[in-house]
Amino acid sequence: MFIQIAIIYLKFSMEINCDYCPKKDKCNTDNCFLIPMLNEIKEMQDFLEITTSDDPKELVQRLTDINVYLARSGKLLADAKAFQDSVMAGVYEKHKDFISRVPATIATKFVSSQCITANQIVTWLDRINRTLVHAGDNIRTQISFAKQDMALQRKGY
Repeated sequence: MFIQIAIIYLKFSMEINCDYCPKKDKCNTDNCFLIPMLNEIKEMQDFLEITTSDDPKELVQRLTDINVYLARSGKLLADAKAFQDSVMAGVYEKHKDFISRVPATIATKFVSSQCITANQIVTWLDRINRTLVHAGDNIRTQISFAKQDMALQRKGY
């Protein structure tokens, strides 16, 4: 069973394979636990795609927001990895006879191909988390430059 999750107001769509979902018996499109996670990930992605000005006040506010998103992305990444592990376990359980008969490399690729959604979410969150770290470093550098520039303007060159 596949569910096409469309988060219309965020203009985002992802197909989710529910066959291996650990909550498939209790889950449907109305209460799928991935929907809030994907909404939050999309919100972080949109935030990271905003180009900021060089206004120090805006930079400080953005750095504060980045720190909050950084903490949240770490938690979401841990949750996504737990989801990925449970999906992989479901694939192994469902296809253990096939997996035991094929070479390890093929078994690994097969399992990975059955976990596309979980893998995508983990990769996406990992990249967002790393981007937030680098964005925070970049903003701290921009704030330092702005401080230095203000000091030089007061003293003159």
